[in-house]
Order: sequence, then structure tokens, then C-alpha cells
Amino acid sequence: MSKTKDKAEVYKLEAPKTPSAHQTRASKIAVLVIVITVVTVVSAAGATYAYTQNHILPNITVAGLKISGLDRLAATEMLQHRFDNLIDGGLKVELYQDIQHIDLRTSVATDPDLVYQLIDWDINASVDQALAIGRRDNQLYNFFAPLYHLTLKPVHLEPEYSLAETRLINALREAFPNAESEGTPTDFVFVGTNDQMTITVVEAVEGAVLDMNAALQTIKADAQDLSLDTLGLRLVARSAVITQTQAETLIPAARAAVEKAPYTLTFSPEYGSDLNYTVSANDLKIWLLPGVDDNNQPIITLDTSAMATFLDAIHADIDISPQDAKFVIEGDRVIEFAESRDGFIINDDKIIQDLLAALGTNNTTVVIAAERTEPKVPTASANDLGITEILGVGISNFSGSPANRRANIRHGADKLNGLLIPPGETLSLLEKLRPFTIADGYLPELVIKGDEIIPEIGGGLCQIGTTTFRAALNSGLEIVERRNHSLVVSYYNDPSNGNPGTDATIYDPAPDLKILNDTGQHILLVTEVNSTKSQLTFTFWGTSDGRQGSYTPPVVLSWTGYGATVEKETTSLAPGVRQCQSPHPGATTTFDYNIVLPDGSLKTREFFSSYRSLPTICLVGIGDATPVPPAEVQGVSDSD
Repeated sequence: MSKTKDKAEVYKLEAPKTPSAHQTRASKIAVLVIVITVVTVVSAAGATYAYTQNHILPNITVAGLKISGLDRLAATEMLQHRFDNLIDGGLKVELYQDIQHIDLRTSVATDPDLVYQLIDWDINASVDQALAIGRRDNQLYNFFAPLYHLTLKPVHLEPEYSLAETRLINALREAFPNAESEGTPTDFVFVGTNDQMTITVVEAVEGAVLDMNAALQTIKADAQDLSLDTLGLRLVARSAVITQTQAETLIPAARAAVEKAPYTLTFSPEYGSDLNYTVSANDLKIWLLPGVDDNNQPIITLDTSAMATFLDAIHADIDISPQDAKFVIEGDRVIEFAESRDGFIINDDKIIQDLLAALGTNNTTVVIAAERTEPKVPTASANDLGITEILGVGISNFSGSPANRRANIRHGADKLNGLLIPPGETLSLLEKLRPFTIADGYLPELVIKGDEIIPEIGGGLCQIGTTTFRAALNSGLEIVERRNHSLVVSYYNDPSNGNPGTDATIYDPAPDLKILNDTGQHILLVTEVNSTKSQLTFTFWGTSDGRQGSYTPPVVLSWTGYGATVEKETTSLAPGVRQCQSPHPGATTTFDYNIVLPDGSLKTREFFSSYRSLPTICLVGIGDATPVPPAEVQGVSDSD
């Protein structure tokens, strides 16, 4: 027993062992791993929770703007605020230390459809793209996606935008109206008649033009970065394309071309007499230019700008668009009222090429080649289209519209009335409503651009777009492209509850409204303008495949204020005269587009719209002016 006791006492009195450095380090690492794991799990849980609440995942930015953790409304408002600040700030442009300011939007117009921006960001597209990151049909992927983006995969999105390039270029030129010098090309000088004609060559005078390509590239890069820095412009030389010495070698060819004149351009239409156009010796003396070919060898060319009036006359006589078979509705029957016809269009380059080939030869008659274009819906097949029932109807109200806007709405509706959309085709509303010219039948409205009041074409187009959009929604058709109007305007409030959100803007060349006919059958669009009620009604007819389309009344998620009144001085108004536009609050809205498919399943798509705010903007007349009648500029009012 003593031995056992002694042994136990020995064990009891034995000193505890000190942990080794290796063991201590392992323990610390274990604790650290546990802490990291807990933090990661908590972060992942938070990110996953945010994900399940329709928030944007971690590490997502748009042009450097952090939108992680935001829901759709918060992200939309953040981007809208940034975009509004950029547009309100305008664009500073510098040319050799001369700094000018360019307004990036029209301030006010007699028609809200003409309130446009030179740079336009698609906020909803950016938010859609951000929300889509990390979301798939695979639930396991969706669970780990927040952690993946939180720790490993940041995503930097570039905002979607569009430039009104032609208007931007015009604005840059207007900012520096005396900067460019056109110069003159190397040219022939003809003196005397054919019998005693002398031909000499005048050397080119070098010109200078603004480098618009470089300017546009810079603006595009800035638009992607959401930072409009001062734009530095530069002039580039416009050099002669041919030297005087080279041009002098072409004098014999120029003489022969003139001496063989006149030349006859002829076209034989399917119906009626031949059309003949004469090119005289005097015409050629104006049109002929010395030039070079692709191998830099001297050749005779024609000045297309000098020929513009001549070519325009030919286009006016010959060009004709193809006409699809059209229909009108009488009661519950579809009645054909216009037969289809082929179209013809001439090619300027081909005319010039053929005329150049004839110059100086005995073949002085040139046949004008016209390209035939066939209609998409010929009369022969029109009766087999199976158009039997209404697919959907869209309605909008244009009460309070001025006379020119009403005329444009009627003209646009008339152009669309009877339009047939073949199966599988995407309808582009802009394509069907062009050209937007006075010659075509559109009337101008007044807009304030900067401190000037100028006329522009395009009023009423958004009324057309909005009504078509609603008809497509009620027909269950696929919406390929749609943008809401930039402002909240009463013309486009939804008839169900008076809220904004179901409008569609169109403005040449963009944005457009595009609708896909995915029914498998032809669709007929019938338009009706009720001037008494100021109501526009568009109806899609076709053959139903059993689908049913509808949309929920739009809901306003938020309103934003419009700020203090802005005043601008102008010489477009008489001294002391003030003309103001009503303010517009900003808003974010939503509605659901529901399609009940033939098998009974439901397909839902949510449409969000973001509208910018616009303060009251007043022009105050100063100095000498050509007064604009006050009734012509009433502004854009929510109460119109």
C-alpha cells in the first residue's frame, strides 16, 4: 500500500507542463480561424438576408458609385440624383482658353415631348443589371453568391447611356461659331464657250474644322465615368485632296466631259411616261472637281454638295416606299382598303458612278438604276391573315394640348392606322413615324434651348408612344425596348388612377419603343383620334393564341422636390418680358405587367420608371429682341 500511496503522491506533486511555442501558435490560429469563420458566416448571413430582401449584393458599383446593400428604390434615387446633377451642371467647353457653357437639356417647351437631354442615362437598366448579379435559378448558387461577391468578386458596372450626337455637334459649333473655316478645294475654272474654252486650276485653300470625333469620344468616356470634365476642343486642318500639279493633268478630261454635254439621265417607271433629267455643260462646269482614287491617282470627280438640288429632284420623282396591304375595321369585320405596292429608291453613288463613266464619251444617255423593294404584306396574301379579334386596347388623353401638338398626334396616328406587323417582326415606332419633317406633315413647337427660343419638330410623339405601349401591354405582347418620359406630365398619367408610370417616350434617333409580335400571326394596328374628348385609342387586332395581357395600376414609390426658381436672361424676348415654365417634381414609380399564357401559367415583369425633377425656369428679356408672342410659349404644365 505504501508503494501505491507513494506513487500517487508523486503524481500529485508533479508540476504541470508548460505549453510549447508550437502549441501556443496553433491555439491562436485556431481561435483566429473560429473568429474569421464566425465573422464570415455573420457577414454572409447579412449579405444573404439583404439578397433575399431584393437588395444589391456587396461590392457592386456603378461608375464608382457604391450601391451595395441598397434596394431598387434607394439605388434608383441615388443614380437619379447623380445624373440630375450632371445634367444641371451642363458641359464646359474650352477652345484655346476660350471657355463656353453648353446646356445639356432644353429648359422648357410648348410640348413636353421636346424636353430632351443631350446625354441621357438609363437608370432603370443600370439598377436592373446590378440586381441581377448573383441571382440564378440555382438555389445553392444563390446562397453562396453573396459571400462570393463579398470576399472575392467585386463588380464594377458601366452605366448605360445614349448621346444625341448630331445635337451635341451642333451645340459645340454654336459655342464657337467663328472657329471653323471651310477652306476651298482644288478646283477647275472654266472661261468661255466650248469653241474658245480655257480651263485653269485654282489651288486649294486649307481650312480648319473642330475635331468632333475626338470630342465625342471624350464625352462618351466621361459619360461612362459619370464625370463631365471640361471638354478641350481642338482644330484640325482640312487639307487639299489633290495638288495643283496633279489637277492640271486632268484638264483634257474635264474639257472632253464638258464638250460632250448635254447628258441625259432617264428612268422608265412601271406606269406613266419616261422621266428624263438633263445635265448641261454649265452644270458640269459647277460640278466637276479634280480628285484622287484609292491609289492616289488623279481622277475626275463630281461635287455631291453642288449636285444636291439636282439629286433631290430625282429622289422626289422616283423614290417611293413599299406599301403593305392595309385594312380598316367596320364593325366586327376587317375590310381591305389599300392594295400593296412595290417601292423604288435610287442610289446617289450609283448615279454619280454611271455619270462619271459616261463623261467624255459618245454614250451621253445614262439609265437611272432604281432598287425595287417589295412590301412585307402583299395584297395577294392579305385575305389569309386570319385577323379576327381584338387583342388589346390602349388609351391616353391629350386635353390641353396646343394646336400644333394636336395636329402632330393626328398625323402620327394616321401614319400608323392600318399598319400590319408580320409574325416574328419587331415593330420600331420611330421607323414607322419617320421622317419628322414639315414636308411630311409634322408641325413645329417652340423650345427654349439655353437662352434662345427656337422651333423644333417632334411634339406629340410621346403621346403616340404611350398609347401604343399601353395597347401592347393589354395585348400581352413582348416589350423589347421602352423608356419612360423624362418628366412627370399629366398627358401620360395612367387612366386607372391618375399616377405616372405607364408612359413610353420616343425621340429621334433614340429612345425608341419596340414591340415584338410573338403571336405567330399577323397583327393589325388601328388608331382612333377623338378630338372632342381629346382621347387617343389604339387597338391591336389579330388571332389570339389564348394569352391575356394586363398591367396593375402604377404605384408612386417616392416624390422629390424641384428646388428654387431659375432665371435666365435672353435677347429672344422684349426687355422686361418674362416667360416661365411650371415646375416638375421627380418621382419613382412601378407597375407589374402580367401575361396569363395559354397553359394558364403567369408571366410577370416589373416596370420601373424614374422621372427627373425640374424647377421653374424663367426667361427674362433684355436688350434688343425680336419678341415672341406670349401665347406661343406656355411651358410644360402638370395641369395641362
